[in-house]
Amino acid sequence: MNSKLLILLTLTFAVVACTHEEKEPIKASVHPSDTTCIKEIAKASTDIKNNKLVYCNYVGNIVWQSLRSEKEMQGLLNQHKIEYKDEPSPCVFQGNRNYHCYCEFMQEKISEKYGDQFTDSLLYIADSLYILNHRDLVFDCGSNSSCWDKPAIFPGDSTYDQTNHSGLQKEFEKLVKYPTDYRIKKGEDSMAMLQVYLDIDENGKANVTNTQFVFWDKSTKEDNYNKKHWDYFKSIAIPLIEKTTWTPAKIKSIGVKSKNDIFIYLH
Repeated sequence: MNSKLLILLTLTFAVVACTHEEKEPIKASVHPSDTTCIKEIAKASTDIKNNKLVYCNYVGNIVWQSLRSEKEMQGLLNQHKIEYKDEPSPCVFQGNRNYHCYCEFMQEKISEKYGDQFTDSLLYIADSLYILNHRDLVFDCGSNSSCWDKPAIFPGDSTYDQTNHSGLQKEFEKLVKYPTDYRIKKGEDSMAMLQVYLDIDENGKANVTNTQFVFWDKSTKEDNYNKKHWDYFKSIAIPLIEKTTWTPAKIKSIGVKSKNDIFIYLH
């Protein structure tokens, strides 16, 4: 295990172990007619008496959202003799019914024993371990399991935005000189932009893989004009993107490789 992460793990457990907030127990919210929930709580109570604790990972229903760091999470839970369980959700919900009663009761007991932030802290550490164990993965935010926590940013960006980079736009504007015969965009609903596809590694090195222009005039319904100037705009944008060191996309403060789809807006 990474030494810095080991220190984080130790400090985290020291803090969360003594943190617990009193909340309304699941038993108090169960409707008397909800026999399924009552039985699930009874089963959980029996398991706990037999020294069995279970952490439930909610995976949804139709679209199964598995935990990418499941292996790492199981390893951390095992250190505390806690089992791991994927918990699906029903497609149809009924009134006066509680769902996931077994899991919620188990979570109450885990929080009572280890603190309210215990499982969140384990999830953070498990995901960090997963990233450190899979440094070659490229993240593109195409799904929950392949998404970063923070997108890559260009120096001077004012917000975390995976497609619009204010710092890049500002630097591009400093360099570009629009030709006299360039057709300027008219109206807010018209479009003039350069779309750039690029890979950025964990150290912030960018590589442009493809580009395309979007020109559309709402009033005339024309598109794809200004073609003779496209190479000029690319000659400014691509070196600017590739020669600048970006802040890489991050997962749990760890830089990761990422695929990106960004826009540079034209006049």
